[in-house]
Amino acid sequence: MHSFLNQRTHLAKAVLAWVTASSLSILALTAVEYRSGRQELLDRAGATETLLAEKLAQHDAHLSALGAIVRMSPEEPSPSIQGLSQNILVRYPRIVEIATFRLDEGAARIFRYGHAGGAREEGGRTLDDLPKLSNVGEITTHALPGIHAYDLFKLVEPGRILRLRIDANALLAGEEPPQNYSTRLTLNDETLALHGAIDAGLLSTTTGIVMTSHTQPLQLEIGRNFGIIELVPLRLAIPLIVGWAAVIWLSVSYLQTQAERRGHETRAALLKQEATLAHAGRVNALGEMASGIAHELAQPVAAMLSQSQAARRALAMGRQDILEKALEANIREAKRAGDILGRMRAYISGAPADIKMVPLHEAIIEAMRLVEADIDARAITLNMNVPSDLPAVPIDVVSFQQVIHNLVRNAADALGGRPSPRITLEARCEGDGVAIIVADNGPGVETGSLHRIFDPFFTTKADGLGLGLPLSSRLIERMDGSLEARNDGGASFIIRLPLGEPT
Repeated sequence: MHSFLNQRTHLAKAVLAWVTASSLSILALTAVEYRSGRQELLDRAGATETLLAEKLAQHDAHLSALGAIVRMSPEEPSPSIQGLSQNILVRYPRIVEIATFRLDEGAARIFRYGHAGGAREEGGRTLDDLPKLSNVGEITTHALPGIHAYDLFKLVEPGRILRLRIDANALLAGEEPPQNYSTRLTLNDETLALHGAIDAGLLSTTTGIVMTSHTQPLQLEIGRNFGIIELVPLRLAIPLIVGWAAVIWLSVSYLQTQAERRGHETRAALLKQEATLAHAGRVNALGEMASGIAHELAQPVAAMLSQSQAARRALAMGRQDILEKALEANIREAKRAGDILGRMRAYISGAPADIKMVPLHEAIIEAMRLVEADIDARAITLNMNVPSDLPAVPIDVVSFQQVIHNLVRNAADALGGRPSPRITLEARCEGDGVAIIVADNGPGVETGSLHRIFDPFFTTKADGLGLGLPLSSRLIERMDGSLEARNDGGASFIIRLPLGEPT
């Protein structure tokens, strides 16, 4: 569960790092694209301004040329004015009308030129409808937003005004903006033409230009809308996002690999430390086991001595049958002594676990032979309840006997100076396994120390190393079992082992 939570935490951190890096990259990309689009807008505005300035200059030139013809034509309508006007209207379609006004006694006579039907005079207009021009050569403009045009007036000579009507939409013709652009042309805050329209988008920007023409003070405003696809082009955004995902994944993989390597190194160090502790525990227990081993060896050696003496007498008497029995008895006792020494050698050398199916009754009885002499010497009562019909269990015999020896010796040490000392060893079946209980009627384990009893180097003995119980717990775990401690009228240690074949 802890490993699962750690993996989820690392995954959440990786996703957060990826989202953060991708977001910052997208913001940077957006800024670059916006700056590029803004520069493109300024470049387009500059080109439009140049083209528009050329057209406005042409209007001034037409006014000058027509003004000269008007001055040379005192009578109207004039064929000369008609010829030039017709040529201008054909070549410059944005100029939709050319007219002159002759001012007479509060009214104005209008002459229209340039159309195919020839020059013609129309009804008069009041002077109030015309701009007030006092100086010859003076020019003024008048916005006509209703028809998207503006009039350009010039006082050619006293009493005669020349007018050019300019189509504002045609003035912007040839500069149709792209879909995401708009162009607005205004005169005196009146909108004359609007090409394109900026739809609602993520961002928009505009730039304004005031034309430098002193005769036609038009204002040009060009705007651009930025959609999400323009600011975050997929051809760049997708590689960025995928690239960051790859970088984050590689970084996380590297960090996980390093963490796993350190974990393996730590576990290897712990395993090595455990092996060292186990060996130290076995060597420490060797002295304690010496008396038990001597007791075990004393019995077969004494039997061998007795049988050898009997064989000697049988040889002198010529009794072949007695001699054979004595020699067979010596062979059995020699094998028994060899088994005892073999267990001792495997126990001290720390040989790998050798899990085998062993009858539990036999394993416990063999283990108790190593401590019976010490228990008898301390005058401790030993109550054993180990039925002979207990099933076989998968154990490492040497390790199991070491654990039984440690628990029984610990119980014996705890009973020092206690009246009526007693150790109880019981084995029974429990569910799908067996339980072996080693209990004493001593003072038990202090409540505050019970949860630390299996910690390495923790001991309640004045001369203890704190290795026996941690080592015992580890050995039982290697047999897929468990070792627990509790207080029940003294200290009680319970070994639980599974039934079944060794794995």
